[in-house]
Amino acid sequence: MKLLPALLISTILTTGTVAYAAGDHTGHGQAQPTATAHEAMGHGGAHDEMAAKNTVKLALEPVTPLQADKITQVVVKLNATADGKPVSFDGLKEAHTKKLHLLIVDPSLTDYHHIHPVAGKNAGEFVFDFTPKKNDSYRVWADVIPVATGKQEYVMADMGNAAKDKATINKASVMTSMVDGYTFTLALDSEPKAGAAVMGNITVTKDGKPFAQLEPVMGAFAHVVGFTEDYNSVLHIHPMGKEPTSDTERGGPKLEFHIEPKTAGFVKLFAQVRIDGKDVFAPFGVTVK
Repeated sequence: MKLLPALLISTILTTGTVAYAAGDHTGHGQAQPTATAHEAMGHGGAHDEMAAKNTVKLALEPVTPLQADKITQVVVKLNATADGKPVSFDGLKEAHTKKLHLLIVDPSLTDYHHIHPVAGKNAGEFVFDFTPKKNDSYRVWADVIPVATGKQEYVMADMGNAAKDKATINKASVMTSMVDGYTFTLALDSEPKAGAAVMGNITVTKDGKPFAQLEPVMGAFAHVVGFTEDYNSVLHIHPMGKEPTSDTERGGPKLEFHIEPKTAGFVKLFAQVRIDGKDVFAPFGVTVK
């Protein structure tokens, strides 16, 4: 039985295995060049922290208004912050099999989407089809690595119109998630606390038996994305260790990781795996003391 390599989950931006981004947001559909802190930890240790400013800005233009359960096409525009010139796929480096990852969630942190747009008609434009489950605005983080800098960036923008009634976040602890007949169980060795490390794992089972047939998804056996309760930060987590080199490799049933949160508060996590060619998203809720 093959175990999935360990995951490192933390609330700092790390290049390679884990990414964290936080930033201010001032308007719907407008890109915000977000200042982030980068600290590369990799597999062996920490490097010097450095401040970085995004060199790319993001704008989103749904062709029709967002409406629950209705599909609409969204036009994504990427431009350089320095001169406003469009940034096309040629100006982006590939990361985990894709040059552009969009991490999308509604204000209640329940309707999460991980989408990869395709090139549009004009330079710097990309398109994707989107079907929201909520009649609300959605926040989008674009995960990109510009060729010009070679550094990972997260740029944030909103799309759609905010609901009349402000969404609330269910901050209940969720340690077990059942999706499509599979059970995902999150276990932590101790209560997560800001500034302290805690070991944990996610185990996948089906009909009470360990499930070790996780297929590669975006060059890994799993992706975990987390959103903080302030609706202003995102974590993008990839497995550590050897990644699959062919579509025939399989992983699971256990995903081992450790959490070293930097700040207190609720975090909604989504574990994304692929089973029988379908992406499965398992939600969890964790409160950091």
